Amino acid sequence: MASETTLDKITSSGSSSNTNAGMVNHQMKTFVLVLLYLGLNSSLNLLNRYTLGHAGFSFPILLTVAHLSFSVICLSPIMLSPKLSYASSHQEILPRVKNAVVKIGLFMSLNIAMNNASLVSMPLSLNQVIRASIPVVCAVCAMFVEGRVPGGIESIGLLFVAGGVMFCISGSYAAASSGGGGGVSSKEKERTLSGLLYCVTATISNALMMTFSGKIMGGEKLDALRLTFYTAPVTLCALLPVALLLEGDRFVNKYFGSNSFDVQSREALMYGDEYVSPIKVLTLVLLGCLNAVSYNFVHFALVGATSAVTTTVLGNIKVALLILCSRVLFGETKDWSVSMVFGAFVALAGFGLYSFARVKVSHQQMNTHSAKK
Repeated sequence: MASETTLDKITSSGSSSNTNAGMVNHQMKTFVLVLLYLGLNSSLNLLNRYTLGHAGFSFPILLTVAHLSFSVICLSPIMLSPKLSYASSHQEILPRVKNAVVKIGLFMSLNIAMNNASLVSMPLSLNQVIRASIPVVCAVCAMFVEGRVPGGIESIGLLFVAGGVMFCISGSYAAASSGGGGGVSSKEKERTLSGLLYCVTATISNALMMTFSGKIMGGEKLDALRLTFYTAPVTLCALLPVALLLEGDRFVNKYFGSNSFDVQSREALMYGDEYVSPIKVLTLVLLGCLNAVSYNFVHFALVGATSAVTTTVLGNIKVALLILCSRVLFGETKDWSVSMVFGAFVALAGFGLYSFARVKVSHQQMNTHSAKK
């Protein structure tokens, strides 16, 4: 009996050690994923901003098409390989979800294209503050679609976000209109206004996609990798004709024409820039494609290892990090007015409060679910 008891203790001790080791490994994996998520997300936004707004590649829809094409090429070997389980299930799953995939893909095309278009003519820092209002639009949509009313702390946080973003938008347009007291051209005002409208449209589209995706899917669950592989071609087909129609001629004239692109054109007047060699631009675009694919993989892995709520909280850190990086690298926010700085602080505080409330609600739901078991 004594030997059996000793053996039980040794077995129990070994099991406990294995559990602790597994927990440490999981924590380390999550920590690495968090660092990669923040780094890749920030670098992708900074690369897009530099490529579109500083390197002179003022073709946001073509850039989106390049990212999507690269994503499909990278995912195809995984999703179509007969050695993996994905390939054998396409015929069974696709007929059930094809209508939903088309709708989500169209939402995505509007969201990504409009967000990239905004980066041509507006600072990344302001873009991120405006996109921090996505939870506000989601909450409003959820009230009408799902009948879900936000709790007290959530509502306060959402009001802070909405108010802060409004301060930033009004301050940005007022600054562009006044031009620091010296006045600015109608071209600059039009550029600022177009950037704001593109960003607001992208924000609303993103929120609508997040709100309606569950209803569109009709209870059908797809893993993130499969959903990306199915929706990317739809988004690509929706954007490619638009890109060729709106940006094709300008792209050919700028990089393959006998002269640089026509400086008298409306686009050149809006998005005029210094010459950057095509080789450097191609390098930036390829880096952006590689970054986008890497970020998608890490994002999916992080959601799988933690939760969607955790990525929402990390989004708050990401916005602050991008504002800091855009100031250091691009000199942005130096000419922000007092109302814009105040609005950014209020929006970030509201986003933090909302994230805290969502985490609290998530923990309560998990505890309730565990108690029922």
